[in-house]
Amino acid sequence: GVIGTGGRGTGAARDCVAADPAVQIHALGDLFPDRVEGAFADLSGKNAGKPNAKPAIAADQFTVTEERCFSGFDAFQKVLSSGVDLVILAAPPQFRPQHLEAAIGAGVHVFAEKPVAVDVAGVRRVIAVAAEAKRKKLAIVAGTQRRHSASYLETMKRIEDGAIGELVGGQCYWLQDGLWHRGRQP
Repeated sequence: GVIGTGGRGTGAARDCVAADPAVQIHALGDLFPDRVEGAFADLSGKNAGKPNAKPAIAADQFTVTEERCFSGFDAFQKVLSSGVDLVILAAPPQFRPQHLEAAIGAGVHVFAEKPVAVDVAGVRRVIAVAAEAKRKKLAIVAGTQRRHSASYLETMKRIEDGAIGELVGGQCYWLQDGLWHRGRQP
């Protein structure tokens, strides 16, 4: 299941099915109905022919029906009770501790986008939920792809090997294709 069907949630869904042909996207949920509709259209191929449209996910990996597209503040609960065994948590991060708690409570494995919390209280909730997940033998994986990227690892190895001399300070920034703006909605 996917909770948070904006660009990151939809992208993570694509990443999951590409990583394992046995993965099926079964349910979608977001606070906003237009986000769910957009993700459904994108992942199912209903956007074919539109600018920047991506190919549909194979039908055997995209089994979402209209009955398993949920919106509203309780969408995450409906996704979790729809029969999923793994969920992508990609809603805004201030909701992550609550969604993580609900997923582990429902007995569902989790891929959580980063950050997993935005404040100390949230971090404490995540730590407690992680202990519960361990007890239940449920997996929680966080989206820390930069820490596993071959180019980042090679750069760090070169720095550690002294390829640029002694490191005395630095700053690092990541910009994704510049800034973007979707325009305001009424």
